[in-house]
Amino acid sequence: MTSLRRLLLVSLLTTIGVAAGISTAVSFRASLIETNELFDAKLAQSALVLRALVGHDLDRHSEQPDTVVVQVLELDIEGEGEALATPDGHAYETKLAFQVYTEKQKLLLRSENAPVEPLAPLLRGFGRSEFLDGTWRTFVLRTSNGHYFVLAERDDIRAELAGDIALGTALPPLLFLPVMALLILAIVGWGSRSIARVADQIEQRPANRLDPIDVRVVPLELSGLINALNRLFERVKATIERDQRFTADAAHELRTPISALKLHAQNLAASANATQSAESLQSLMLGIHRCERLVTQLLELARLERNGLVLEARSVDLAVIVRQAIADIAVDAGSRGVEIELRQSGEHRVAGDGVLLAVLARNLIENAVRHGPANALVSVHLDGRDQVVELGVIDAGIGIPPELRERVFERFYRGAAGTTPGSGLGMSIVSRIVELHQAQVSMDNVDGGFRICVRFARKA
Repeated sequence: MTSLRRLLLVSLLTTIGVAAGISTAVSFRASLIETNELFDAKLAQSALVLRALVGHDLDRHSEQPDTVVVQVLELDIEGEGEALATPDGHAYETKLAFQVYTEKQKLLLRSENAPVEPLAPLLRGFGRSEFLDGTWRTFVLRTSNGHYFVLAERDDIRAELAGDIALGTALPPLLFLPVMALLILAIVGWGSRSIARVADQIEQRPANRLDPIDVRVVPLELSGLINALNRLFERVKATIERDQRFTADAAHELRTPISALKLHAQNLAASANATQSAESLQSLMLGIHRCERLVTQLLELARLERNGLVLEARSVDLAVIVRQAIADIAVDAGSRGVEIELRQSGEHRVAGDGVLLAVLARNLIENAVRHGPANALVSVHLDGRDQVVELGVIDAGIGIPPELRERVFERFYRGAAGTTPGSGLGMSIVSRIVELHQAQVSMDNVDGGFRICVRFARKA
């Protein structure tokens, strides 16, 4: 796990160090350019000063057979700044040499530290030469009377001065790195206390406490995370409440059929003859069938209401699914004398889950068979036109009053009187499947009955 404190410390110190290094390199280059310009100007000025000092005596020196040697200041001083300046001169004077030549390249005058060979080719201007113990920057001045003034300066003092300037620029940030490290640790530690407080609040919460965390007590950068966490709390709370309601409703609904099963079993045990035994056994089997259907529908509804259910949509033929549903319900319909007819037109392919669509068709047709009048007709229509596939189921009953039609989609709702047979889950299941398929469901009265219609987008 990455430590935010360590990440900030390493990244910021590395950034500062790299920036200081780049600054040092840039400063060294700029300082070297400026130093070269300054020293070149000083070197040219020194040539002019030398000409002014000795120029009028050159004719006298030219008559002498030997070269005149001028002593220079001999100082062995180390240090920097004011330590290099003495009452007798500056330590850098020992790094300056000069020569004076006639037009015929006769050496008239030289400094004590200059060789007898020319410091540089006798060509006007600046140059560099290698002699004695290093590289020298040279300048040659030619006068109108043909004399050459050659001056040379050790090149290393320029790099030394440029390095001193660059180091002075980069050293403060580098020395500040330990202080910066302590400041970063202190600031990150102060900022992370709010994170620790939020973590402590969450850690100390009981499992059943899902109220939102107050975002006003956290840094602005954490508000997005806290808001996402609060939304998660809301979803978990809604899921728990829904599961609790579902469990309570399921327990309530299962209590009656289980009590009936117990009664039928007691009646079967107390039967005095074969006729009573057969009647009690038939009642017991019917009770078991109802209880089995209720449990099946409860499981289907629990699966459909589960958060994160993803529809596995495929191209399916709704007509094939409806015909199979009619075949499955035919026995129950026959026991009530109900006839089921299927009318279809157009194309009936839709994008959906075949298993869920089979549950939807079976519930719609079964509701019409169970809740409609006996010895009647249930008409199933499949109509595929334009971009819509319509599944309609019409029974011969009186239907549902308009003010109650929304309530039939509630779980365990079985009509105003509560005497309608069934679990009251079928239409809840239908509603959830319709929602998953992004379809629409409607109810209306038609001639001779009541119709429930589901409209799907047709699959091309």
